[in-house]
Amino acid sequence: MTTTYCAMDFSQRGAHITIAGEAIPARWLRDHGEDEASRHPDSLQRRTDTFAIDPSVQITACHVDGDQLHIDWSDGAATEHSVDGLTRVVRDRRAPAPASGRPLRLPDDITLWSRPPEPTTFAASVLDDDALWREALAHLHEFGWLAIDDVELGEAPTRRLAARIGYPRASIFGDVWEMNSGAFEHQDSAYESFALDVHTDGTYSHDAPGTIIFAQQARTGTGGDSVLVDGFAAVRDFAESNPEAADLLTRYAVRAHFIEPGVHLIAERPPLRLDPDGRLAQVSFNNYDRSPLLPIDGLVDAVIDAYNGFRAVFSDPARALRFPWAPGRMLVFDNWRCLHGRTAFTGDRKFTGCYTNHEDLEGAYRVAGLSRQA
Repeated sequence: MTTTYCAMDFSQRGAHITIAGEAIPARWLRDHGEDEASRHPDSLQRRTDTFAIDPSVQITACHVDGDQLHIDWSDGAATEHSVDGLTRVVRDRRAPAPASGRPLRLPDDITLWSRPPEPTTFAASVLDDDALWREALAHLHEFGWLAIDDVELGEAPTRRLAARIGYPRASIFGDVWEMNSGAFEHQDSAYESFALDVHTDGTYSHDAPGTIIFAQQARTGTGGDSVLVDGFAAVRDFAESNPEAADLLTRYAVRAHFIEPGVHLIAERPPLRLDPDGRLAQVSFNNYDRSPLLPIDGLVDAVIDAYNGFRAVFSDPARALRFPWAPGRMLVFDNWRCLHGRTAFTGDRKFTGCYTNHEDLEGAYRVAGLSRQA
């Protein structure tokens, strides 16, 4: 790749980079730094708080060294980018799907919560008592989460809860897995101790996990509360305040990835996925795993503004339901509805966990008579 493929141009809107004859807006480039400060060199998970980037950020200088484009920014940051990678990006520009003309609809048989509901917990007997399980399942259906206390330690209760819904779903993490802080069995931010922004799992899977089950086995230190947000309620509030942006997020697919030795997964879908009737079916949002994908000309600002705007709604601390952890506590939640995160912590934490499929969760609701869908 020669430097003639890369140039910096100026217009009334400021400097932008031209790669292979195609202009890439400065704002998109600042959002997609490839240097180690911007993303992990192996997993390619994001390290930059992209939501804090000033939309009016400008390029102040740039140069190409071999295949690497180096950019200095008006906010004091410096990023690096592969010229070859940017060339592939501009040749793979994406347009949103055509507008359906139908208004976004929300499920009408659940309770949407913009403020945390009472953190109800159930007894461990729900794992074996059919009547109590139906009561607990009704809570999961209505609010998107279920907490259980005084569960025996070990992986057996996690398997029993998964069997109540369907069965443990095999993934790159196994079927029932252990997650130990600091162990780094996988190249993923979940094994770190810093706070995790709320997100959904499996954005890199064509069929993301339907539920996530966590059961704490041991802990020392402080912090590490789980944080849940009702993504469907956030969609409702976002669509009421900015219907055009919400509509764009139902039509513009975002790409995500998971990378570790011997594994490279990629999938794409809109952050707000609708079913064939125009009803919201799934929230899919994980900025850590978001991959470079360049919108067609004229849509870069609209896509970034919509993506950042939705995140600003659901990341409001007033929406967050916080679960402190202790050994013997179990939590299951709908990964298509609830975004989850974690506060920073000290010491060690050990969990067992697993995924189940969303069709099995939906089936459990139907068997229990909790869903009106045929």
